[in-house]
Amino acid sequence: MTNEATSTIVTEVACPLCGHACDDLSVDTAGKGLAVVANGCDRARDGFARLGGVPTDASARIDGKPASLEEACAEAARILAGAQQPVFGGMALDLNGARGAMELVDLAGGIVEHINNEFGWRASRAVQDGGGINTTLAEVKNRADLIVLFGTDAVSRQPRFFERAVWVKESMFDFDPSSRRIVYLGAGLNTAPGVSPDGRQPDVFEFDKTRMPEALSVLNALLAKQPVAGEAPLGIPLARWQELADALLAAKYSVLVWTASAFDTPQVDMNVGAIAAIARKLNVTTRCNALPLAGNDGDSTMGAVHLWQTGFPMRTSYASGTPKFDPLQNGLSRLVANGETDALVWLSSLNDTVAPPATGLPTVVIAPPTQKLDSEPRVFIPVATPGMHLTGHFVRTDKVVSLPLRALKKSSLPAAEQVTAAIVAKMKEVGA
Repeated sequence: MTNEATSTIVTEVACPLCGHACDDLSVDTAGKGLAVVANGCDRARDGFARLGGVPTDASARIDGKPASLEEACAEAARILAGAQQPVFGGMALDLNGARGAMELVDLAGGIVEHINNEFGWRASRAVQDGGGINTTLAEVKNRADLIVLFGTDAVSRQPRFFERAVWVKESMFDFDPSSRRIVYLGAGLNTAPGVSPDGRQPDVFEFDKTRMPEALSVLNALLAKQPVAGEAPLGIPLARWQELADALLAAKYSVLVWTASAFDTPQVDMNVGAIAAIARKLNVTTRCNALPLAGNDGDSTMGAVHLWQTGFPMRTSYASGTPKFDPLQNGLSRLVANGETDALVWLSSLNDTVAPPATGLPTVVIAPPTQKLDSEPRVFIPVATPGMHLTGHFVRTDKVVSLPLRALKKSSLPAAEQVTAAIVAKMKEVGA
């Protein structure tokens, strides 16, 4: 913990505000907030400035009126003890927060849904059906000679992707990173970061992203040496598609980058399955891996903790006392819309910009003081933010590295896991 009364620059700070988890930030802890002064992106600068503040007037509330932390936790426990099937949303948490949430979910017999899980469960289903081969950021940095981005420009999700993983100064295996070839598939993408350091332009296959299944079908067919109808699939000459297929076959280590949220939602599992099929075909004769860009809002962290502790993905119900996974029935939006839940708990210490859904349900919000709210919940409990006020851990997009988060500024607010532990204790007192 630094002394915020003194102007201090803390270096090599890890950022929990996107899945890339850049660990080279320099942060000035002086003043009321936290200022990223080197190696940050706009998301990091805005997030540290907003979430890193320490408001002196933040307190828990019940029905909009100030309450003590103990009173608020007791009211939350009363709500959950009386609920038959509470649903837990948000879940933008670090590892300790996720562990604490899981203990509360288990005791309350609830269902867990991360704010990004509408896309995540569809992608997981495709991998469950057909398997998948994924790579790491380190492998991209050191080996990738051809990077194809499907429907994403990467930087919209993870702003420093090209800076830290693509256009690096050196690699480990006598490979010149500036020689990489970059290919974008889809329209409306920011392709400027794909320009090489020597000014070489990326290849762009521009088409409506809702037609991504057709594009993937063309590539899969060409890689399998099957005929493709038409001279210009999706308005792009067939010769260009063939050249891309040949380039993938000739590459020593190609990487297929995608992010589920960039696809048309009903097409997510179809597209992810088709990308996995491309990787399987290429690995017969060369090396190819996918790189899903995940981890934003702690979704990889929450997913990892849920899997470690239960053996199941999110959208699992604990109402019966044993985990019951049902991705179609246990979505938060569906449960709320159909009146199949009787309480909502919104836990989010890393993202204050997404409001809990407006419902008539008794709602408990455990979030930073700056949390966006469309209506006043029954209970609001402000918490500190990991990586700014608290130490913690954050699972990176490639899920092989957990970055340590540092406490940069003192806060009197509790951690999310302290709040959930207090609610658990209150529930046990009343025999819930």
